[in-house]
Amino acid sequence: MSSQPAQRSSFRASGPAYIATISVGHGLKHWYLAAFAVFLPLIEREYAMSALAISAFVTVRSAGAGLPNFFAGYVADRLQRHWAVMLPVSFLLVALAMMLAGFLPWVWGVAAAFALAAMAASFWHPPAISMLASRFAERRGMAIAFHGAGSGAGEALGPLGVGLILAAVLSDDWRIYVIVSAVPAVALAAGLYWMLSGAPPIERPKSTEPVRVRDFFTLLQYPVYRTLAYANFSRSFAHFGLLVFLPLYLANDLGMDSRGVGFHIALLTLLGVPLGPLFGYLSDRIGRRIPLVVAMGAIAVGMAAMGIAGSGVPLMIAIAFTGVFLWTVQDVTNAAAMDSAPPNAQGTVVGFMFATSFVAGLIAPLLAGLLVSVTGDRASVFFLSAAIMAPVPLVMALAPLRR
Repeated sequence: MSSQPAQRSSFRASGPAYIATISVGHGLKHWYLAAFAVFLPLIEREYAMSALAISAFVTVRSAGAGLPNFFAGYVADRLQRHWAVMLPVSFLLVALAMMLAGFLPWVWGVAAAFALAAMAASFWHPPAISMLASRFAERRGMAIAFHGAGSGAGEALGPLGVGLILAAVLSDDWRIYVIVSAVPAVALAAGLYWMLSGAPPIERPKSTEPVRVRDFFTLLQYPVYRTLAYANFSRSFAHFGLLVFLPLYLANDLGMDSRGVGFHIALLTLLGVPLGPLFGYLSDRIGRRIPLVVAMGAIAVGMAAMGIAGSGVPLMIAIAFTGVFLWTVQDVTNAAAMDSAPPNAQGTVVGFMFATSFVAGLIAPLLAGLLVSVTGDRASVFFLSAAIMAPVPLVMALAPLRR
């Protein structure tokens, strides 16, 4: 009987606290990462970079974000007992790597430091999504969507807050920002660990075999994963191309300062924050297919609308509309992948899905940079993304999804 009061007093073990902790931590991590979009025009001007040079700069960062996905899921599956440690360590290393970028004077050193930050961030998703998918199997879509809403909040509030701080306080000195912002990250990481360590470990079937490295590549044998990989690649291509050239379009073509850039980047995820969990709940109730088809089609339409809108309120509406689906659909895609994942390889499945994003992250900035160099028009990237997304709804309508 002595153990019962302790169990009742541990609010950290409750389901809502568990979801909230992982989601808020995800949002804090993305607050730090999303600042990169606001830094990008400042870095471009500081080093007088061409379109191809800035594309290469972003590709270096994308490589850092994506390469670990080939083994981060495997590591997460092998270290299931240490998931509560992996998340705060991932977050803290993001902040410390960005702080390092503030001290480095040469451009490719800065790119390497941001790549290290993105690399550290990639070790968050496999354990976090596996934790939620395992504990909330019947409400998997909604739980993962809350996790995605956290990242959406960070992606929306991060550029907005950082842009305001840079313009109003730091005179657009991004280096001071990344150095100072590492200080609160230490306390935030400690708080995150304290919350997660209070939850009981997730029970797993004793009959499951340990995951193997080659399991990552055998996923391509299954049609469901090939289809989801294609959909995730296309969405990520559109997203990465947009994140590179939308800030540059806003700053250079439309003459916005850091506040304006931050506000418009925030629109990409702002509406997705409250609608993401609703979207995930809907996918739990009616299946993943309809939400995926609708969202992928909406992204294609929104990208084309951004290219047509030009500037002003029409551009703001097009960005906000696109952002509703661009961010939230990834959670439903991940939930669809986890529906088919064996209990011993959930981290590997998450790593596989994010590896497809990595491939898109490598290709999209380079192709978009080449297109801008040829056309001389940064808005052409919006039409390229729309063309990439156009076939995806039909493919998802015929996808062999299963629950």
